[in-house]
Amino acid sequence: MLSAKTISTLFSRIALTGGLALALVSCSDKSEEDGPLYNISKDSNNVFVLNEGKFQTPNGAVSYFNKSSKKVVDKSIFQTVNQRELGDVVQSMLVVGNQGYIVANNSKKVEVVNLTTFKTVATVSTLEQPRYAVAAGTNKAYITEWVKYGSPGRVSVLDLNTNTVLKTIPVGKQPEQIVAVNGKVYVANSGDNTLSVINPATDVVESTITVPDGPSSLVVDKNSTIWVLGAGFTVYDSNPPYAVLSSTPGSLTKVNPTTNTVQSSLAFASNNPSGLRIDGTGTQLYYRYKGAIYRMSTTDAALPATPLIRRSFSGLDVDPKDNTIYAAVTPSYTTAGKFIRYQGTGTATAIDSFEVNIAPNGFIFY
Repeated sequence: MLSAKTISTLFSRIALTGGLALALVSCSDKSEEDGPLYNISKDSNNVFVLNEGKFQTPNGAVSYFNKSSKKVVDKSIFQTVNQRELGDVVQSMLVVGNQGYIVANNSKKVEVVNLTTFKTVATVSTLEQPRYAVAAGTNKAYITEWVKYGSPGRVSVLDLNTNTVLKTIPVGKQPEQIVAVNGKVYVANSGDNTLSVINPATDVVESTITVPDGPSSLVVDKNSTIWVLGAGFTVYDSNPPYAVLSSTPGSLTKVNPTTNTVQSSLAFASNNPSGLRIDGTGTQLYYRYKGAIYRMSTTDAALPATPLIRRSFSGLDVDPKDNTIYAAVTPSYTTAGKFIRYQGTGTATAIDSFEVNIAPNGFIFY
């Protein structure tokens, strides 16, 4: 039998989701003895929407959207299943097989869940400001950690069998996104101008690649070339009115992972491009810049002059199955956000939109 707290939680969710009431009532009739609330298949029809929540509040969440039914089945699936809050600032999520590794930045942890049921498997809580993760080597994941703003960060090596940290690897300042390609792990150090190259066979940094300032986003194209989006830097006066003393522009840089050298780099007119993504074909790049989304081919010799979508978003991704664009909207850090889907071809016409949780920032396709 469900507790009064569980019933209250479920009926609150029914009031919020309207048309999803029948599905949630069906779930509420189940107890743990009846089996799990969810039985999610890895069929490319599921999207997990990451919601940061309000900073310094453990109300970050993962919303579960089903593409076939075109419904947000659960706005906070982790809390529904595990009967506790997920954490403070849900930053990113790594999928390895049927396991999900949810990075809660300000809670300094990674929650490991079974993606079929979304039940928690383990909690990795020995981290310092974790950001992003990638799987590489033999049963290992690599997690970037800021540790302390302005100081060198680190990468924790996680044993995926035991969910314990094997060691930490010093890298550059404010390490952000991380990718694995050609048997190596590449870390974007957003607080300086470098990529750290880790050999997963030895778990040490074997080389460092110099790139333009503020590298933060990384993607790998169909030819295994690494694309690096750099935000650039802005230096402010330490005294009011905090005038800008100097700045460097953003950049989009190609790195050859065979030689670990920069192939080419394109400069933006100003700084702060963000959210580099790539489509399912590995040939179309997307990023956010000056309150809009831009798209360009990996073969283009120049940055696009015209935006694809003229609107500001808090998150962006592209469904690798059909190249539909998912864009997150955060009206505030106290109210529910939403995501809008756009056609991945032509002029990117809006398809539909769905309400999720507070401050959506990313999407995981499963």
